[in-house]
Amino acid sequence: MKIKFNNNIILLLFILICACTKTEENVQTSDNRKQRDDSLKLKLNISTFQKTALSADVDSVIINWPVYVDLKNEINRLEAYTIEDVISNMSTLEKAVDSLHKTIPEEIDTFPVMSRVNVLNTKAKHLLMLSSKQTPKLLHIKQIAEELPLEFNALNIQLNEMFIELPNFEELNNE
Repeated sequence: MKIKFNNNIILLLFILICACTKTEENVQTSDNRKQRDDSLKLKLNISTFQKTALSADVDSVIINWPVYVDLKNEINRLEAYTIEDVISNMSTLEKAVDSLHKTIPEEIDTFPVMSRVNVLNTKAKHLLMLSSKQTPKLLHIKQIAEELPLEFNALNIQLNEMFIELPNFEELNNE
């Protein structure tokens, strides 16, 4: 009888310990879920920088490149996005960058421009991969999403450089 009583006490203590552990895990899971929800609501902090305006020569090429305009609109929307918005709209952004990569007009299809487009494409695919994970790393997504406008601006700078007229030094030397 004494042994049975001790076994019942041990069993009861074991059940109480398990129940307390489960309760602590549930509280931690709830806290983690709330923290994740709060993180999803974080706005992107797009650093302010001087945006490069396109020259008239570049504008004449861009008019025939509607994919560029679509990407420009997507990049402009990033300024108002939260991390949750980035995750939910990532496939649209990635498709726009991928289409840009495939439709570069012949006049500007050069190695430097392709390099800038490849950087955008790589970052967009990386963001898509991160956002499609079961538990995405939100701060990493935020960091890469905040870099996209800078990379797009670098593409604009590169496009402008394509049409810079350099002085003819031979004519200057002959004068």
